[in-house]
Amino acid sequence: MALTLEETLVIIDETQYAVLCLTDPDGQPYGLPMDYVRRGDSLYFHGSQQGRKIDAMKSNSRVCAVIVGETKIIPARFGREYKTAIVEGKVELINDPEVKRQVMTWVVERKSPDNIEKGKFVIEKMLDRVLVYKMHMEKVSGKHGL
Repeated sequence: MALTLEETLVIIDETQYAVLCLTDPDGQPYGLPMDYVRRGDSLYFHGSQQGRKIDAMKSNSRVCAVIVGETKIIPARFGREYKTAIVEGKVELINDPEVKRQVMTWVVERKSPDNIEKGKFVIEKMLDRVLVYKMHMEKVSGKHGL
């Protein structure tokens, strides 16, 4: 059953990982699990400045993020309870140090709130080695079942 936008955003905000789905330069599908943060109408990922995912994003900026929230197997019903979100949009590669610092700070705040100062140190060490991938959330849908 379809979820409202507000219900879907709750799943996105409460879940830690998405499978980012891309098409590589050879036209082959490519999906990889990545952590993210959401701010407004964008999902932010960060990672390497090179590799297959970067080549894919440069050749085709259309991407999809699949987010699986809570799931629970219900053996007696031969099914499962689930909540999912799918986000579609364009991705933008960002190498601006201030934007990278901000996004990585959001990641630290979300994942390691008790280690903000140490996180800032790690961010500064990594800043030149990472890119930020900003996904503009053009289409958002959510479902739940059973």
